[in-house]
Amino acid sequence: MLSVTAAAFRLFRFFPALVGLLCLSATANAQTTAPTGVQVSGANLARPARLSPADLARLPRLEVSRPDHDGKPHTYSGAALYAVLTAAGADLSPAKLPGKGMAHYVQISAADGYHAVFALAELSPDFATRTVLLADRCDGQPLPAQAGPYQIIVPDEKKMGRCVRQVQSLRIVQAKKM
Repeated sequence: MLSVTAAAFRLFRFFPALVGLLCLSATANAQTTAPTGVQVSGANLARPARLSPADLARLPRLEVSRPDHDGKPHTYSGAALYAVLTAAGADLSPAKLPGKGMAHYVQISAADGYHAVFALAELSPDFATRTVLLADRCDGQPLPAQAGPYQIIVPDEKKMGRCVRQVQSLRIVQAKKM
């Protein structure tokens, strides 16, 4: 009985190291196989879509200017958020937005859990004069890691609260009746 206990003790001595190695391996695999691009889901979509960096790069490129948190001006480039949603299959045509479509919004989710929302009408060129951008570049360079790979840029808002960094997903939601 004593020899079984001694053998078990020796085995359990290495257990924390084994668990640590398994966790490191799983983390490395998750990082190398992590999906890239932006996930788009929700109302007005036949099925969820993941737009790859190549899909997003094929969309018409736009530039907008806006100051950062410190007031320093920057030029951001990327695709209009409206174009991203339509590329994923969302029907945001003028015929769909009036009426029931006016009660839809898109929720942007970031890697750190931050969220912001935009009414679909404020993204549509048929209703709004500004362009909300899903940027992948700032001043001609890829976004820095703390902001990218994608960031929402709202050029004319006083605060940067809806300039979501590290965008991972977009979800179209129909507002509930009150």
